[in-house]
Amino acid sequence: MNDSVGHSRQYCDDLVRAQDEDRWLASRYAAAPSRRRLIALYAFHAETRRIPSVVTEPPLGEIRLQWWRDAFEEIRTGKPPRAHPVVEEIAAAGLAASAYEALVEEAIDAGARPLYGEPFADLEELETWLAQADGVVDAMAAMLVGGDSLLCNTARQAGTAFSLAREGRAQAPDLAEAARARAIELSNKTAGALKRAPADTVPALLHLSLTRSYARREGRAFPLAKRLRLFAAMAFGRF
Repeated sequence: MNDSVGHSRQYCDDLVRAQDEDRWLASRYAAAPSRRRLIALYAFHAETRRIPSVVTEPPLGEIRLQWWRDAFEEIRTGKPPRAHPVVEEIAAAGLAASAYEALVEEAIDAGARPLYGEPFADLEELETWLAQADGVVDAMAAMLVGGDSLLCNTARQAGTAFSLAREGRAQAPDLAEAARARAIELSNKTAGALKRAPADTVPALLHLSLTRSYARREGRAFPLAKRLRLFAAMAFGRF
């Protein structure tokens, strides 16, 4: 491994660990090739999700989102990846392949809404946005580790539940209780399919086992308990 590749991998790993520890912890259970692909995806997600916190005006955020669109398109058309550690890992992971294009575009498009600070009118609106912003990432994660279309659809729905539980209160305080109840409903609905997932795909799904715990804790963190919960999900399929 040359120094550049090693730097890009480490940058992505550090970014995901800092911005999304749940997915980072789950990825530790993946074999090295799958882990690298998952971390590349999660690093891209972290980069786009944090844009609203680092720009002062919506147009500046839109420019950053377009930068990511262009970066994917350049790889897709055979150009060398841009000199950015996450873009380099995206290229190495094959995330710019046409199979992921629609999902990537959906995730980038969803990144625009937080730039404008518009409140969510109701639970349906919140759930729809989280499915586009976060659930789509879990669908891609399942694809990256070999999941079929049914598992990817399940992962998207379960990922939406996870975000409703973990982030619902922060995203829409007035909808917090409704978001919590909906998260539990969706988690119960998808738990059976997640338990039956092929072993190689489980590390891409493990963090979804935390949904009901986040719902019970109203989105509050539980650092030690979640590690035990992830282990139980991996060892015994407790989703």
